[in-house]
Amino acid sequence: MKTENKKNYFYKIILFSFLIAIPPFVWGVFIRSSNNNQEEVVENKIPEVEYPRPSGNYNEEDFFLNVGGAFSLYYDKEKEEILYEKSADEKLPIASISKIMTAHVVLKNYNLEESLGVTEYDVISRTEFRDFRAWSGTKIGDILYPMIIESNNSAAFSLALISDRFLKNNLDNSVESFVSEMNKEAKEMGLTGTYFINPSGLDAKDKYNQSTAREVVVLAKYIIEKNEKIFEISKMPSYRLYSPDKTVYYDASTTNIFLSNQKKEWSDKIYGGKTGWTRAAYGCLLIVLEVPETGGYIINVVLGAEDRFLEMEKLINYVYESYIF
Repeated sequence: MKTENKKNYFYKIILFSFLIAIPPFVWGVFIRSSNNNQEEVVENKIPEVEYPRPSGNYNEEDFFLNVGGAFSLYYDKEKEEILYEKSADEKLPIASISKIMTAHVVLKNYNLEESLGVTEYDVISRTEFRDFRAWSGTKIGDILYPMIIESNNSAAFSLALISDRFLKNNLDNSVESFVSEMNKEAKEMGLTGTYFINPSGLDAKDKYNQSTAREVVVLAKYIIEKNEKIFEISKMPSYRLYSPDKTVYYDASTTNIFLSNQKKEWSDKIYGGKTGWTRAAYGCLLIVLEVPETGGYIINVVLGAEDRFLEMEKLINYVYESYIF
């Protein structure tokens, strides 16, 4: 009996040991299987394609822009990458590129459905209106079209002239009040090298609206994210502004030749932009291109160019030849 008990006891120990060993063994098999599956997933995972990536077709050392400053940036919601820069942080006159900020201030603060309200006497007597036809009943929102499309200085002035109706920081002079708001917006956007003296971009004596190529790109990026209507207007080839009674009209045509008679391979990708020219600034141009494949944008700026369209075309061609999107 004692011998049988010893045998039973021995068998129980073996069974108990076996039962204790099973869970670790099963767990180890599970872990190994899980790791193998993860390795298979990693091995089978298709690597993400980087964009934009250099094509190797162009050497930047062989590329030259005859400009005071230039900047090109690829931008989407996940990343941004500098594609080209030249004197990108040099403060330069920006001429009518200023009107992007003018439009931004109007869209942010004005009631676009209200009437402009300038008098016929203003239109006839003030030199600021010499290249524009406006009517007292013209809606404020309609004035944005000639201001952006044909870069009309009078349109910009007329919008600043009524700032006392909409801006809280109302100074003694409504135009000064408007310009103050433009500079306030620039500061809030972090544009430390940008400063405005008027809403149009016209030169004054030894003074002018200034920025850098890099900061113009920052401004453009902000407009894409917050106020895309500005670029929607900017890519229109023309606009007809009617008098309130529809008997008289004013035609505005684009100053951007890439939207009119000189179509390029990338013209249909233009998302928006702005032209500019003064004696102090020379030629200035901002062109924003869409990249449908990635949902991103290529923001291009040239400042201080003798031929802004030639230099911009060179810049954009360089970008497309140098990078794959």
